[in-house]
Amino acid sequence: MKMMSLRQCVVNPTAAYPPEHILSYSANGPVTWGDFCVRIAAWEQALTAVDQACVALYQRDGAEFLATLIALWRSGKQALLPPNNLPATILAVQQVTCRFAGDFPAIDLVQSAPEVADSLALRTISAPQADRIALTLYTSGSSGAPAAVPKSFAQLDAELHSLELFRGAALADARITGSVSHQHIYGLLFRLLWPLVSGRAFIDRERDYWEELAEDAAGFAPVAIITSPAHLNRIPPGFSLNRPAAIFSSGAPLAEQASRRASEQLGCPITEVYGSTETGGIAWREQTASTHWQCLPNVEVTVGEGTRMLRIRSPHLPDHDWFTTADRAEQGDAGFSLLGRADRIVKVGGKRISLTQVEDEIRRNPWVRAVRVTTLALHQDRLGAVVVLSEEGEKYRQDHDKNALNGVFKANLKGCVEPIAVPRYWRYPAELPHNSQGKVTQEALVALFEETARLPLTLGIETVGGVLRLSLQIPPKLLYFDGHFPGNPVLPGIVQVHWAVHYAREYWGDLGEFGGLEAVKFQQLILAQQDLVLELEYVAEKRKLYFCYSRVALSDPDPAESSGDRQTNFSSGRILFNSET
Repeated sequence: MKMMSLRQCVVNPTAAYPPEHILSYSANGPVTWGDFCVRIAAWEQALTAVDQACVALYQRDGAEFLATLIALWRSGKQALLPPNNLPATILAVQQVTCRFAGDFPAIDLVQSAPEVADSLALRTISAPQADRIALTLYTSGSSGAPAAVPKSFAQLDAELHSLELFRGAALADARITGSVSHQHIYGLLFRLLWPLVSGRAFIDRERDYWEELAEDAAGFAPVAIITSPAHLNRIPPGFSLNRPAAIFSSGAPLAEQASRRASEQLGCPITEVYGSTETGGIAWREQTASTHWQCLPNVEVTVGEGTRMLRIRSPHLPDHDWFTTADRAEQGDAGFSLLGRADRIVKVGGKRISLTQVEDEIRRNPWVRAVRVTTLALHQDRLGAVVVLSEEGEKYRQDHDKNALNGVFKANLKGCVEPIAVPRYWRYPAELPHNSQGKVTQEALVALFEETARLPLTLGIETVGGVLRLSLQIPPKLLYFDGHFPGNPVLPGIVQVHWAVHYAREYWGDLGEFGGLEAVKFQQLILAQQDLVLELEYVAEKRKLYFCYSRVALSDPDPAESSGDRQTNFSSGRILFNSET
C-alpha cells in the first residue's frame, strides 16, 4: 500500500482508504476507516462553533485522538498537545488557549457532536500549506520549565517519510503497539502518525504492562512494539514474547548490558532511536551489532571542531541550517558515539565539574545498572549519586551495608576525578525516578536526598480512564517513621489514608470535608524504600474516593471491592466526603 502524507488525510479523509480498512483495534474490536471518518465528521461539526485558533488536545484513545486532530486541521486550527491532563498542566495551558478537547475536566471543553449518520459531511478541502504549524508539543528536559516546540506539516511529513525508508519494509503489515504516550513526539510519530499514513493498524491504548504487550504479540502477530528504556529495564524475570517484527526504544540511551539482555529475552534486537522534541529523529543503533549510532535517512551529522558538539542538518528541523545540539560526540568510520551532554557542567567548591564524567566513571563498575549525579542545594551544592544496582551490587549491599558500598564507589573514583567531584551522598533506589516519558527529572532526583520527607517519591504518574495511578517509593527518612517503630520503620495506616486524600485533592480539587472510612483493609506492612503503586478513583455522585496501595496496579475498576486474599495488596478502602468546604 502506497504511503500518503498527512496533508492528504486532511484534504479528503474518505478517499484515503476503503471504508473496511482497519485503522486500529480497541477493547471493543476493530475500528474501520469508515468508523473513523464518522468520528472526524462529528468532531469537525463540533469545532465549527470554536473561534480559538489553537485547541489543547489530550485523549488517551488513539483513534479518537487522531479523529480530533484531523478535524482540527480541517477546521484550520492547530493542536496543542500537553504531556498530561494534571491540574498544574491545565493551568499552564490556559495561558495559551482557553479551549480543550478530549480527556479533560469539563472546563471550556469541546464536546464531539452527536453521532452523525455518515461521513458525507467530509467535503474535500484545499491542502494545508506545508509550512503551516500543525501542532505544538512540549519538551520534558531534566530541569527547568518545559518549552513549547511547534511542528509544521512539512516537518512531520518529512520525518514520517524518513521512518518508512528506515524500517517500512521490515514492518510490512505488522500491527503497532507500545507503552509510550502519543502526547509526546516519539509516541505520536511511531504509535499513531506513522501507522496512519502507511496503512498499518495500531492498538488504540498504550500498554502499561509487559503482560498486555504479550497478549498483543499473541493476538495481533506480527507486532512492532514502541517502548522506552524505563519499560525495557522492568521486564519480568522469565518473560517472553511471540517474536515481534521490531522493538523500538527512545527517550534515553540504553546501557549496552540492558539492551543485550532485553534483546535476548524478547527475541528481537532493540532498535534505539536518538533524537529530541526539537530535532526530531537523528540516528539509530542496535547494540547487539554495534554501540555506534547511524544516521536516519536524510539526516546529516558532523562534530564541531574543538567543541565536540554534535551538529545536525535534517528536513525534520524547521529550516535547512545546521543545528547544534547540547550533546558531545565523537565521529568515526563505524558511526558516531555520544559522550554526554555538554551543558552538565557545574561548579562545586569553586571548581568546574562534569557530571557526565562522574557518572561515566561510576558506571564502569559492573555493580551499576544506571546512575545519575546531581548537585544538592541543601548540602552546599555538594554532589549526590543515585545508583541503581545490578543483582551483584544488590547482593554486596545486603551482605555488607550501605556505608561499605559507598566506600567501594568512592575508592573507585579516586584518581579518576577531582576529590571535590566524589559524591558525598549516595542513594540506591530500585529504579531511577522517571516521568511518563521515561525521562529522569532533576526535581525527582533531589527529592531522594531530602532529610525528612513528608510525601513519597513519585516515580511516575498517569491516568487510565477515570483512575489516577501513581508509582511511588517510600523514602528511607520519612517524618512519619519517627517512633513507628524504632529499628523497623513501618508506614502508619493513617498516613496511607492521608496520602490518598492529598493526591486526590491535588488532582480533582477540593472534594469536601473528610466524612469517614469504609471497607478499609491493611493487609501488608509498607516499609522504607518500598516501591508501590497507588490507584485512586473518585466517584463524584457517591462522594467516595476508592484507594488501593499495591505492588502492581490492579485491573479491577473498584479496587476496594477486590478479593481480600490478593497478596499484591498492601491496603485498600473507601474514603467518604461530606460536602464541599
